[in-house]
Amino acid sequence: MSELDAAWQATVGSIAAARRKPDQAGGEAVGVTVLTGFLGSGKTTVLRQLLTEPAGLRIAAVVNDIGPVNIDAAAIRGLPVASRSLDRVELTNGCACCALVDDLAETLEGLAGSQTSDAIVVEASGVADPATLALAVEASAGCTLDGVVAVVDAKQLASQLDDPRIGPAVRRQIDVSHVVVLSKVDEVDGDEAAALIGRIGKIAPGRMVVPSVHGRIDPRVLLGAAMRGATFRADSGEHPFNVASAVATPAGSWDVAEVARWLEDPPPSLLRAKGWFSSPGGDTHAVQVVGRSWRIMPATDVHDPAIVLICSSQEAADWAAVSLQRLG
Repeated sequence: MSELDAAWQATVGSIAAARRKPDQAGGEAVGVTVLTGFLGSGKTTVLRQLLTEPAGLRIAAVVNDIGPVNIDAAAIRGLPVASRSLDRVELTNGCACCALVDDLAETLEGLAGSQTSDAIVVEASGVADPATLALAVEASAGCTLDGVVAVVDAKQLASQLDDPRIGPAVRRQIDVSHVVVLSKVDEVDGDEAAALIGRIGKIAPGRMVVPSVHGRIDPRVLLGAAMRGATFRADSGEHPFNVASAVATPAGSWDVAEVARWLEDPPPSLLRAKGWFSSPGGDTHAVQVVGRSWRIMPATDVHDPAIVLICSSQEAADWAAVSLQRLG
């Protein structure tokens, strides 16, 4: 083994050792990072990057998504993961801080008990209350809270904070975090980024704000959030924002231009949409919608056609699904 390899192994070992803490039973507790952020903030991109470049750690990922089709979990399947071993667990059709909190605790205890992971990352749904999740982590046997990381979208944050419907939820996620990741920072200019960091500082004084491009962030910062960021008072409260979801399942192919026209003038209640559809030529396309921003791009993997629509009410979500399915 070369001196460089030996130094790297020592560094990885020190990170893993620092993350392991004794639990109440005298064994080793696994550190759990809660990855939070509003709908479309870029959490899954951050998680994908972490799993692809895990700094030699064995990382287990727990993905919670809203709706019966777990789009975010599908996005991390089949990654060319560099970690020594990896578990992926999906919590589907509910918010982990509400209906699935017992499932989350059971999942975390199972992962911790297997002793196959150096770290566990819980990617929360976009409307989950991170404080409630943090308390659930602390109550799970064999686990310790390694930190809460809030991902915020540099392009959307200002309008989200000014929106009376979703502003309180976004502020809550920032306020209870140890570290804030400012994603997509390459899509705004320097003055705008500085202004956003200033707004984050007013919401959560003392928090470390880490700019990120394409989800890249040093694993030592992401997995050591509680050691590097300011602490928060993890009081659980009411769910900060209620949403509903519906799934549009194409019966056949959709014309890309028709989908684009629908996205140009979506239902006003649509907060987020994501999924896949097939065009008449047989190609599969991925759809990503965050607020009024949207993208249609070639899908890199084969997926069953389905688009999850997240709106402010169930009636609005159902109407949006019916409207979209008329394209077929």
